[in-house]
Amino acid sequence: MKMTATVVRIGIVMLLGIAVWNFVIYISDVTSGEEYSRLNHFFIALLTTFFTIALLGIVCRIDNISWKNLGQASLRTNIFSFFVGFLLWTIPALVGLVICLMLGWVDITFHTDFNALLLSILILFITVFLMEALPEELIFRGYIYRYLHVSFPHWLTVILQSLLFTLFAFFIGAMYSVEQIQFIPGFAFILGYFRAVSGNVWTSIGFHVAIMTATQILNPSHGHFDVSGLFTLRFFAFILLPSTIGAIALAFIYPHHKWSHKAPT
Repeated sequence: MKMTATVVRIGIVMLLGIAVWNFVIYISDVTSGEEYSRLNHFFIALLTTFFTIALLGIVCRIDNISWKNLGQASLRTNIFSFFVGFLLWTIPALVGLVICLMLGWVDITFHTDFNALLLSILILFITVFLMEALPEELIFRGYIYRYLHVSFPHWLTVILQSLLFTLFAFFIGAMYSVEQIQFIPGFAFILGYFRAVSGNVWTSIGFHVAIMTATQILNPSHGHFDVSGLFTLRFFAFILLPSTIGAIALAFIYPHHKWSHKAPT
């Protein structure tokens, strides 16, 4: 495939993706009040997934490619890959949380009962899956990764998709703080790494939904926790340990990965 055609395809999907996210953000701002609304958040998440699936369905049809070309396989393999990504975040993050609490780096106070917390986590998990993990991964570690990988080896594809995801985040207003500017490029890199080594976009979806659900449930707007040392918790337990241990574990789970490999046209 010619480089010009690749750039055009990626550019169009990027622009339409930015338009979709800005549109749903606008709808969210119009329909939500000053306080956080789980119902509104869930509604916006459904819209985001709907528009993303519609967009990718149209471009895949135009390009005459299958959904399996977007880093997917059989249903069984996709489910397995999802839980691999989910557990590669969850297990190291729990270890990191215990370390932070034992060393006194973090202090967590509960403001809720266990049943209410479980229900809130479940609803947030589904919302994050539909609002962020599924649509973002299908576009960037799915469609865009696929077309970059036709022209470039895995290692360069991971870097390029990280840069494009960072650009996307800027245009949808997600680069609103120094912490976000530091977090997003690295987050995109590790998601691309998981996608590359596993060969399946559902690995990055599982990792993505796990970290963002945990990060958001600690937000004061949910009213469940009061956290002292939140920055340390996020950096050490939520980012550093899962990214490092997850990358090492993936190398053992998928020992035959070749970074110099390119995707067939």
